[in-house]
Amino acid sequence: MHLLLRGFIFRVIFTVIGFLISLLIAKLAGASQFGTLSLIIVNAAFISIITGLGTDAAIVWHGIEGKNYSRDKMFSFTVIAAAIQLLFFYIIAILGYIFLGRTLLGGSDDLKIFFGEIVYFTGLVLMDKFLSLYYSQHDAQLCNKIISIVSAILLFFVLIIWIVEPGLITTHSIWIYSLFIFIPAFILAFFFIVKFNPTYKNISQEEMKSFSSFSSIVLISNIIQFIAFRADYWLINIYYNSHEVGVYAQASKFAQLLWIIPGILAGLVPPALKDQNQRLTSAELVSICKITLFAHTVLAFLLIAVAFSIYNFFLPLDYYKGFLPLLIMIPGYLFYTITIILAGYFSANRLLKVNLLGSILCCVSILLFDILLIPVLSYIGAAIANLIAYSITTIYVIARSKEKFSISFKDLFNIRKSDFKLFSDRIRKTIQNK
Repeated sequence: MHLLLRGFIFRVIFTVIGFLISLLIAKLAGASQFGTLSLIIVNAAFISIITGLGTDAAIVWHGIEGKNYSRDKMFSFTVIAAAIQLLFFYIIAILGYIFLGRTLLGGSDDLKIFFGEIVYFTGLVLMDKFLSLYYSQHDAQLCNKIISIVSAILLFFVLIIWIVEPGLITTHSIWIYSLFIFIPAFILAFFFIVKFNPTYKNISQEEMKSFSSFSSIVLISNIIQFIAFRADYWLINIYYNSHEVGVYAQASKFAQLLWIIPGILAGLVPPALKDQNQRLTSAELVSICKITLFAHTVLAFLLIAVAFSIYNFFLPLDYYKGFLPLLIMIPGYLFYTITIILAGYFSANRLLKVNLLGSILCCVSILLFDILLIPVLSYIGAAIANLIAYSITTIYVIARSKEKFSISFKDLFNIRKSDFKLFSDRIRKTIQNK
């Protein structure tokens, strides 16, 4: 539990800073260029999922599960997985640029963009792998603290560039965002090596088989889930253009702010459920879900007010077209916060088929409505598809959770004073244990 309380605040800072940098890029680069950057980010994430083979979740689960996997062994597997993933990407990216004259992620013919994409993908892989490694060693607070401090320093420099020479951000937006990911990731990896001085250990066939069996289901779930989440970007780009993608991407980034805390909690739940000193109970997890939904309902209204102000007083006028899709999306994103947290519980207890079936349901629903609505309504159709699909998926996950927690559907939405008391008691114990 103390991982939840001491680790997530730093990750929130890092995520918010990333949002602010992307918001600044959106303002200075315009909707079309911001749409291109968004497609690069989406394509990189998709390729990372495929080439990562679900190893991120396997690293966390095996590291926290038992004594058979030492820090050195987990480090060795992390390095191997990252090296294979990067090597595969480098080969495909280089061959694609040589023979097709286009970058792999954004389809640009600019050599500077090619190297920018290489730097971004490298940082993305290092970030994902070493965050998982830190989490597996119950060092969530440490790694999130590192990336939040580094990102804050980078934001300071970006603001100086904005004041002195804003054109640099406009013309080098991809490099700005790439370095924002790469530098914290590199420092995260470097700090782990310096602090723990790990040594390479051979991975046996049995251990590799255990990693692979866990990773395979996670990989399938991740691919399906990602297609569900970001197929709308691809379809909008196919039927319209990068300008429309940019408008929709900014609206999506506003809506995704509701997923910052649930997403971080989902990553911290598996270590907390396995923490021998202060194990997170099922009752406490249910309370976290209820409090999260209650708090984010309030935050949703605040988000709408903030987004409205930013649309009107900061971003170029073109982006305001995304405000209506944002309003449509928010209820679905809000409801889905429960699914995000419960997915961490199912992953920690190796109930991966629940997450897999939920991902399939979400993917089928959202693709169906995307295909039906986007050609006619553009990003408004994508927003409607999100609302319907996320709601359907959450209902399914809650139904499956009832079997594990022995609670009714109504109880999950009936918040009580005892939920807050239970949470505050754990905070007090955490402070006392420091």
